[in-house]
Amino acid sequence: MPPLDGGFYKAKKMSKKFKHIMIDLETLGTRADAVIMSIGAVKFDLETGEIDENAFYASISIDSNHDVKPRHISESTMIWWLQQSPEAQRVFSEAKTTLLASLEDLQDWFDHPDYIVWSNGADFDIPMAAHAYSTHGLTAPWKFWNTRCFRTIKNLPGAPAGAKQGVAHNALDNAISQTKHLQKIWEALFTPIVVSTSIPTTRRKGAKA
Repeated sequence: MPPLDGGFYKAKKMSKKFKHIMIDLETLGTRADAVIMSIGAVKFDLETGEIDENAFYASISIDSNHDVKPRHISESTMIWWLQQSPEAQRVFSEAKTTLLASLEDLQDWFDHPDYIVWSNGADFDIPMAAHAYSTHGLTAPWKFWNTRCFRTIKNLPGAPAGAKQGVAHNALDNAISQTKHLQKIWEALFTPIVVSTSIPTTRRKGAKA
């Protein structure tokens, strides 16, 4: 949908419950203009561990990536995909939508531009999606100062490891897995520890309770 009012589309108020989004892209390259094959995203609460069941997933046709301006396909990335699991490779045979339609649908799903948006790396998913929005004459449904790097957080000293969940390199499964790992790290490193300040009393021997 076209941008309105100050560059952002009109939308509902942001959910009070979920203020964060994790986004993951599966692509045919590592450049900002790489072909985007799928987009997965979830809304979540960073502190409670909750994840919204209303997730986003779009499987995108390769041909539609070239409708406005040809996007890049990397030979080495294609070879890498041939080495992935059959489950991950299903992205090539799923029912497809167009890149434009998926970008518009993601705008609608965001419903507000004030979410904190996370991805696994500051130079991959979010910049690629932003490039695609710009190429199609659309405004990305987030504010650039609200983007966050999950890779930085998971490499902090003391950050607990996370267990991979779902199908590796499935965009939605990756988004869910990364979200659960981020929530685990947040609880371990940033949840305040409540320390009792009360002074225990000592009863004299023989005193009645």
